[in-house]
Parts: sequence; C-alpha cells; structure tokens
Amino acid sequence: MRIKKAVLISLMCASLTLAGCWDQNLLKDISLVLTASLDVDHDGKNKIGITYRKVQSSQAEQETGGSFITTVLSASGHTIREARFQLDKLVDQRIDTSKQRVLLIGEKMAEKPLFPYLDVFYRDPKSPLLAHPAVVKDGEAIEVLKLIVRQKLIVSKYLTNLLTSANAESNISMENLQSIRSSMLTADKDFALPYLSINGQTIKVEGSALFSGQRKVTEVLGQDSTLLTLLSGQFNKSANINLKLWDKYKMDIENYLSLGITDATRKIVFIDTDPQHIKVKIRLKLNARVLEYPKDKLNSYTAIDQMNKQASANLNGQARSVISHIQEHNSDILGIGRNYQTHYYERGKRLNWREVYPSIEIVPDIKVNISQIGIVN
Repeated sequence: MRIKKAVLISLMCASLTLAGCWDQNLLKDISLVLTASLDVDHDGKNKIGITYRKVQSSQAEQETGGSFITTVLSASGHTIREARFQLDKLVDQRIDTSKQRVLLIGEKMAEKPLFPYLDVFYRDPKSPLLAHPAVVKDGEAIEVLKLIVRQKLIVSKYLTNLLTSANAESNISMENLQSIRSSMLTADKDFALPYLSINGQTIKVEGSALFSGQRKVTEVLGQDSTLLTLLSGQFNKSANINLKLWDKYKMDIENYLSLGITDATRKIVFIDTDPQHIKVKIRLKLNARVLEYPKDKLNSYTAIDQMNKQASANLNGQARSVISHIQEHNSDILGIGRNYQTHYYERGKRLNWREVYPSIEIVPDIKVNISQIGIVN
C-alpha cells in the first residue's frame, strides 16, 4: 500500500514539471479556410481569395450556437505571402489553411511559371499539401467562390464532390500540391489539373488543363480528357465513352454506341530505344459493357466481335489525335520520359527530354473487349 502511495505521489509531482501544449490551435481562436483561390489581378499583382465564415450573432447567442454567414474575402500583394498578410487584416481571427481541401487557380496565373506562386505552401510545415488544385477557365478563379456562396452552398463540400465525382468516372485525374511539386521541377513527367468553367449559374468540369513543366500550355476537353486519363493509366472506378461508328443510318441516334468501361490496363512498350528515333507503343486494354446501342443487333458473338474491332479502331483514331495534340504542346502527361529514364538510364541521362519528346513516335494500341451487353438481348 505504501509503495502504491509513493508511486502515485511521484507521478503527481512529475506531472507538475511537464510543459503544456505550446503549439495548440484552438478553434475559437482561428478561422479555418477550406477553399482558396489564386489570381493575377488587373494591376498584375497576386490576389488570394478565401471563403470566410462570419459571426452574425451576439456573444450570448454564440454560446447557444449562434449564426454565421459565409462571405468571400480577397487581398492582393506583390507575393503570395504579402497578400496573405493583407488578408489577415480583414478578419477578426487568425486564418488557418492547414485543413484546406481545394485550391482554385485562375488561368492567367496558371499560364505563368506556377512554382513561385506555390512556394509559400512548400515552406510552411502546416501547409495543406493534400489540397487539390484546379484551373479555372478564363476570368478569375475567385468568381467560382462567389457564385457558390451566392447559391448558399458549402463551398468546400461542393467543389470536393464535383472533382471527386469527375475523378471517379475517369474524366480527370486529381492531383494534390504534394504530387505536382516533383513534376514542376523535372522534365520527364508532366501533370494535368481539373479544368473548370462557369456556365451560367453552374460550375462545370470541362476536362483537363495540361502543363509542360510549370506552365499550363493547353487543355483537352470532354471525352478527349477521359481518353487521355485512360492512356495515362489513371483509370478510376469507371469511364463512359460515346462513339460514332457509322454515318450510314438515317436516324442519327443509330450511328452511335455508348460504352461503360469497367476495367482498364495500360502498358508502355518501347519498340525502338535509340535516342535518335524513339518509338513507343501505349497498350490499353479496356473491358466494357454496352450502355446504349439504339441499333440493337448484338445477338451473336460475331456481332460483338465486330463491334469490338470497330470500337477499338475508333478509339485508336481519337487517341492518335490526342497524342498529337499533347506532343505539339510538349506536355509529357503520359510519363514516357520517366519510363525511359527508369529503364534506359545511361541513354536517358544524356537526353534533353524537352527537346526530344515532341518528335518521338507514340503509337496507341487500344483493344476493346465488350463483356456485357445489357439485361435484354
């Protein structure tokens, strides 16, 4: 018994010498920012926009729940950090971005070298490196925040769900601030970010904004974005593809076939590794089910086999066009350079990949396998 008392007294005395939590962030002292935007304003300065929950009730009402309104605040500066300093002066609490989910980047800023504008995120140990960046077409990215706030929606939840949904259907690939850093600093692998636009009173995922190094150089839209995602090996849960296989039927709807991709396997094969004339094949196997076939004549294995061949030929044609487009803009979104460096290091280290990439031969080899034709024959 005496031993237990002695141990208890020792523990109590020891606890008096322990330091408290010196770096705690109490919610009552901070304002969490879950969504932000980066733009170049009309004076050429860098503008930050955030959504901010503003207290609308008295102190007594706050103790019982209170009420809040969400507003959009912005500030400009010569650097991103200076803009943040200015933003701090507009709020009654300390701004905390550690839980940020989405970062919207205006197209005007995305077309500049992007790394200097993101440098502030990579130096702060509490930075939201898992936040998902996206590029906003035309105008300013902050307009997206304002539109969602006007509709009284939860901005971070709306944008996160919008991007997650498009990613689940392989329309885009979602990156984060951590994952794009290495791509911005090397030449052997580029990246794509979701490309958003304002359509009236809605926000639309247009496709993918493609980067060459640190700059946005072009974009691929609609189904081309889906196809590029598949060619990049970024298939997620599903993908939907609509193909025009004929021109011969009087009813236009009968010229089309809609497929749902249930599985995708990609492989990069180097046919010629000579640095003077590199040739690479992108093999893509797609398992699919028929979502819509208005002609309704898939009642035999022969018909399905013929449909596989036609769909494969159609997609290969689209893929050649997409590949030509990304090579023209020197965006190695397929990661061919990194693959080459990995397997042929001695040859790769002597290459200036930015100079070589646009002229290499990339051959798509897409094979479609329809495994489900629906519930009705």
